[in-house]
Amino acid sequence: MIELRVLRIFLAVAESRSFTLAAKHLEKTQSAVSQAVRQLEEELGVVLIDRDSRPMALTASGLTLRDRAYQLLEDADALVGAIREQGNNKIQEIRVGVVDSFAAAASVELIEFLLGYATNLSVWTGMTARLGDALMQHKVDMIITNDSLDDVEGLDRFELLREPFVMLAPKKIASAGGALSLPELARNYPMIRYNPHSILGMQIERLLRSQNVHATRQLSVDQTDTLVAMVAGGIGWSITTPLCLLQARTHLANVDILPLGEPLFFRRLVLASRSGEYGDLTERLAALAGTLLATRVFDQMKLLIPWVADKVSIKYAESAPVRDACITRPDSASAATVTAPLERS
Repeated sequence: MIELRVLRIFLAVAESRSFTLAAKHLEKTQSAVSQAVRQLEEELGVVLIDRDSRPMALTASGLTLRDRAYQLLEDADALVGAIREQGNNKIQEIRVGVVDSFAAAASVELIEFLLGYATNLSVWTGMTARLGDALMQHKVDMIITNDSLDDVEGLDRFELLREPFVMLAPKKIASAGGALSLPELARNYPMIRYNPHSILGMQIERLLRSQNVHATRQLSVDQTDTLVAMVAGGIGWSITTPLCLLQARTHLANVDILPLGEPLFFRRLVLASRSGEYGDLTERLAALAGTLLATRVFDQMKLLIPWVADKVSIKYAESAPVRDACITRPDSASAATVTAPLERS
C-alpha cells in the first residue's frame, strides 16, 4: 500500500526536479528523500524518475503517478478536514434559501448564527416558488418562504410572521380626490403586480378573485423595489405587504399605503426544512428569526405604517415550540400583545 507520506516526498521531487531541493523543502536529508522514492519504485515495480537525464525528468509512469497523486492527496486532506470538523460538532455544509423580503430585513444575524454550526454556508435568495422546489430537490436544506407548503409531507414548519396585504397608490391620485377603494383603483388605474408565477403574485391574484375584482390593465415585475418605484412614479397602483415595503423605503415619499378593508387577508412567512435532518437546529433558527422580526422588523413596520401594528402577528420560541408561542411587545407605557385576525385563504 502506498503511504501518503511517500507520495508527498515523490511530488516534492517531481516539482523541483531535484532530490537536493526537495530535501531542503521538506526539511529532510537528501538520502532520506532518495530512499523514499526508491522504495516507492520498488513497491510499484516501475521506474518513476529518469536519473540520467539533465535536468532530471519523470518517466511515463512517473507522470501518471504525479497527476493522480495530486488528486489523492487533495481528497485525503479534505477527508481529514471533514472528520476534524465533525469532531468539533460542525456540519460540513448548510444550504439556506431565503425569500427576498426577509433577506433584506434580517439575514445577517441568521448567517452569523448558522456559521457557528456549519463549516460552509450557502445562502440562496429569490422567488419563493424556486425556493420550495429547491428544498424538495435537496438543493437547499432550509428555507424561509411565504409558501407554507401545506400539501408537502415530511417537513418541519415554523410560522414566523403573519402580515396583512396593503394597497399602494400614487400620492397624486389621493390629491386629485379620486376614490381609493380596491374596486375603484382596479377599474380606473393600471395595476402593477408581482410576477404571476411567484407565490406572492399568486396569493394576490387569489385575493383579487375572492373580492370579485379584476384589473383590466396589468404590468408585472419581479422586485418590490421596482414595483414601488413605478407606483411612486404614478404609473399605477399595487398590492404588497409591510415586510416587502421595508425593501423599498426610498420610494415611499410619493406613495400612499392604504388598508384593503374588510375582510383582512394575510401573508405568512414560514421556516421549513426536511423533517429530522438537523435535529433542533431548525427550531433554534426559527427562534432567532422570530426574535429578529419582533425586536427589529416590527419596530420598522410600526414607524412606516403605524396603523398596521395591531394587525401583525409574530411567532417565535426560545424554549417552547415556535408554532405555539406569540410575542408580547412592550410599548412606551404598557405592554401590547401583537396578534392578528385569522388568515383568509
